[in-house]
Amino acid sequence: MSRRNNLSLAIIVFVTMMLSLSAVSKVYARATWYEYYKNGIDYYEKGQWQRALNEFRAAVSLEFEEKKNKRTYGMHFIKYFPHRYMADCYYNLGDTLNAQQEIELSLAFQSSREGQEIKNKISSQPPPVPVVDANAPAGGITPSITEEDKEYFEQLEKLRKEKEDLELKRAEEREKERKRIEALEEKLKRQREIDRKKGKYYSTYGKIPAGMLTYDPNQVTQVGSRLSIAVMKFTYSGSSRDLSNDVLNEMVTHLYSLGGRFNIIEREKVQKIIDEQIRSQAGQIDEKTAIKAGKIIGVDAVLMGSIAESGDGSIKIWSRLINTETGQLITAQDAFAEKNYPEDISKSCLDLSIKLYNDLPLVEGYIVQVGADDHLIVDLGLDRRMKKDMQVVLFREGDKIKHPVTDDVIFVKKVYLGEAVFTQLQESSALAKVIYKEKGEKFEVGDRVVVK
Repeated sequence: MSRRNNLSLAIIVFVTMMLSLSAVSKVYARATWYEYYKNGIDYYEKGQWQRALNEFRAAVSLEFEEKKNKRTYGMHFIKYFPHRYMADCYYNLGDTLNAQQEIELSLAFQSSREGQEIKNKISSQPPPVPVVDANAPAGGITPSITEEDKEYFEQLEKLRKEKEDLELKRAEEREKERKRIEALEEKLKRQREIDRKKGKYYSTYGKIPAGMLTYDPNQVTQVGSRLSIAVMKFTYSGSSRDLSNDVLNEMVTHLYSLGGRFNIIEREKVQKIIDEQIRSQAGQIDEKTAIKAGKIIGVDAVLMGSIAESGDGSIKIWSRLINTETGQLITAQDAFAEKNYPEDISKSCLDLSIKLYNDLPLVEGYIVQVGADDHLIVDLGLDRRMKKDMQVVLFREGDKIKHPVTDDVIFVKKVYLGEAVFTQLQESSALAKVIYKEKGEKFEVGDRVVVK
């Protein structure tokens, strides 16, 4: 009986491991246009307009044309109206110009009652004032969850709730800290009002100082998703309260607000993987374990760093962006705060986010030579501010789509070929190693590249 019980237990453990690996493998899977579209609808129904817009943009970058019966795979068809949804997202974000353009395009492809209602709303009603929740998790691509995975994720949700219950026991300590901060802010209120009257700028979510960003992501071709980043908890050294959570929240918020340049993975997802896979002291992780967590999540890079507080209360923040494929540093930036006050920390994190944004420009180029062992030479180099270990998306321009009414070329279809990473850089060219190749595709001179 003992051997039989042991055998049964072994079978149960094996099946459980297989289900877990199945769920994790789906995180690695590369999303298709209809998965981006489904994710966009999920966010749209929750009223998360910017996140929905990011997903719809990713969908149309791969499949532009709307259709009432769009074939996904096999004999499976869906109603595909990304431009209609994008129009409503733009409208709810206060961008009526782009909203009008998208709804006109949608109606040109397929006239519908729903589309006409959105058009009437855009033309006759002022857009609502966007309400932004700074504590909301940042955007990223959420993998589709099948029925077979539900039990696995329900177990993870149960663990998360148990963790929340434990945190509730610390309510008294958090309430004490809240009152301390409120007292400090009240003490500084008069000085802040004086500073504001002098024109001193304090950062808030979604407000970027004019002229600080050096490029517009919306003006650069998008194929699939932008660079996905997991923001790790920064290490802290100082004598006052631990500022690592404050910096983590601010960095996630500001990076997400930078015009869709990055796909920021939800903090809950990152923490879940860390809690399950990494058991390090005091909640801190080193660079190797951070890269490991990033690979499990399926992101392109992890952002980690450190915070140092001096005796006079000033703060210095260092950050490092690391490629999870190569384990190498892409860029490093720092920022300074005069005091450890919430507004000063917020402003320094905004400055740090802008530095990271500007140091990773989005540019396009061409494959100029196809070498052996999946090595390519492209016409992007140091003169375009490229860096070693930056990733690029490889694609080919396909059929041109003309407007059904004006006959103007409004879109050029893109065929996704794969992805590569820069290994060597020269003044006007770079050597790139292919890290993913779409099945059945072959690279050719003249194919396009765009920084991810």
